[in-house]
Amino acid sequence: MRSPASWPQKHDECEGFFTLFWLPGECRVLYGSAVSGSRQLAFVIVLSIGVLSFNFGARHLITNDDTRFPVMARDVLVNGHWLVPALPDGTPHLMKPPLVVWLIALASWPAGAVSVRTAVLPSVLGAITVALLTYWLGRRLFEQTAGVVAGLTVATTVGVYSMAHSSMPDMTQLAAGTGAMALYEAFELGNNRAWLVPFYAVIGVGSLAKGAAGFVPLAIVAADTIVTHGVVGLKRLVSIPGWIIVLMLAVPWWVASAVTGGRTRFVQGVVMQDQLLSYFWRPVWNGRTITEPFVHAVTVVLPWGVLLPFAIRRALRETDSTARRRVRLLFTWLITVFVLIAVSGRQRDRYYLMLCPAAALLLAWWYSTLASRWRARAFAVLWLIVVAGGAVLVTLDTPRFNSTTNLRELEAVLARAPAPLFAVDLQDLALSFNLDRPVVNDKNYHTFESRARQGERGYLIVSDRALRAEHVDPCMRRIANGVVTGRSFTVLDSAQCTKWGVVRIGPQPCGLVFFKR
Repeated sequence: MRSPASWPQKHDECEGFFTLFWLPGECRVLYGSAVSGSRQLAFVIVLSIGVLSFNFGARHLITNDDTRFPVMARDVLVNGHWLVPALPDGTPHLMKPPLVVWLIALASWPAGAVSVRTAVLPSVLGAITVALLTYWLGRRLFEQTAGVVAGLTVATTVGVYSMAHSSMPDMTQLAAGTGAMALYEAFELGNNRAWLVPFYAVIGVGSLAKGAAGFVPLAIVAADTIVTHGVVGLKRLVSIPGWIIVLMLAVPWWVASAVTGGRTRFVQGVVMQDQLLSYFWRPVWNGRTITEPFVHAVTVVLPWGVLLPFAIRRALRETDSTARRRVRLLFTWLITVFVLIAVSGRQRDRYYLMLCPAAALLLAWWYSTLASRWRARAFAVLWLIVVAGGAVLVTLDTPRFNSTTNLRELEAVLARAPAPLFAVDLQDLALSFNLDRPVVNDKNYHTFESRARQGERGYLIVSDRALRAEHVDPCMRRIANGVVTGRSFTVLDSAQCTKWGVVRIGPQPCGLVFFKR
């Protein structure tokens, strides 16, 4: 590989990185590699915003995972529970730190309400940040055009684009993790200890997004330090001010959660199960647990992941010591993330997001080693094909996805006669968010029926499959139907049950005696 000093600053007009089309008798050149870094940065910003904001707010939030944090953001705006936000039933949410809840609440503050767009806005901005940080890393590690390739590649991976339109904290954590790796590069390869304190500060911010998972970049850095300098090299990572900042950022939420939830619930339910054992240990191993991590890892880096074997093969043949050191950092990044998440008891595509920037950087390095004068045009055409194909798929899939939820009949009922809402066997948080009112998850139908006997009015939103297994009292009136997250439901009104006492004398509906209150 050529050394940085020998990298050319100018190319022939038609060999510029951004040559996209040939016109009769001439070529259209958007940019050449001789343009200034600021103009390249502006180009990456414009394309990243265009790609990552496509379909912004059009895809509904219809799962409990996607609506949990927006619902808590509403609690922040309405009730002011900033430190430990609560769910619709008033239970404090202790499983995840509140950084994303704060960001959604701040994005929603001007409008005074949480919408789909304000809920996903922090993730969109986080994804754009990831693209820009990856661009910056590519420039620092390799060359200018490698930075552009890395930034545009990571922005069009399945993992980054899909999570850019989610309200979950994964994209915020990825932005913090990528930022931490950029600061480590400035510290390690730039030989500047001044970057170590902000590195730890960003680690602290990442821990506020997802707790213990925010420390994954620290594991990458520790592994890279050991590989490069040996175990004794870990002393290089010592920074008392940095550690103090991490404690100041991370500890307050843990303390507040322990006080709010109680020691037993917090230690056993949150620290041990949710933050440690479930994420970093898998209790059962079988054939599926071995193959599943590979499926998730490949999925998030598609479609560009199909080129990774070529980049890996080229990396194994690299002889330049400077290039080998920088590529080794990327291999350490990829391997550490994969191993840590693969042994986790919880497997989701999004847990492997930290692979995306490293994979994009490795592909960008491989691109920079290609000697063909057609490489720029080939990448530009391939990138346009990926973007166009993705746009078509997203445009076709969004209506199908949104059609899996239909609450119109229930919304009409609530507009005429609002009442407390309860749900059984349904995504209660998705209902709460889309109906813009609290929906409390009930244990089962009989719990709702018992309250109705005691004169408590309300509507029960119960899945049709759960309803078929129950003997519904005649006092329960069916007032609406609908579907949420692909599951059909019926709405029961207990108004008549508050006017009539109900005494069960047998297991069947005929075994009931009604008496007027």
